[in-house]
Amino acid sequence: MDGDASQVDPACEASVDVPTVRERLQDFRKSRNFTRRQLADALSTPIKTLDSWLYEGHTPPGAMISLLDLIENDSHVRARLGLSRRRERPRGKPFERGHKFRFGDPRRPQALAEARKHREAKD
Repeated sequence: MDGDASQVDPACEASVDVPTVRERLQDFRKSRNFTRRQLADALSTPIKTLDSWLYEGHTPPGAMISLLDLIENDSHVRARLGLSRRRERPRGKPFERGHKFRFGDPRRPQALAEARKHREAKD
């Protein structure tokens, strides 16, 4: 090279396709199936500001990159921000007709007393 700074060796250039902060926010929201409101609340940002970042082309603050790294990689951070999707516990079947614990059944008070007595004996 004879001192000409305009020539750049193509082998030295890195061609890395890095997603923008906006793309990362959109991907995170879609992959976790969050609404815009949920994401805005977690980031303590007005929803109009989040919309301007996602859809109007405004650039999110640089600190959002570090925050996204934390949110994407650490489940404790997601839980703290209210972004964790906890699995709902499966509900049992309701008591069917004729079951002694069903509301309105005349045997219910006696069945509950027996269950309490059994639980106390167990403890």
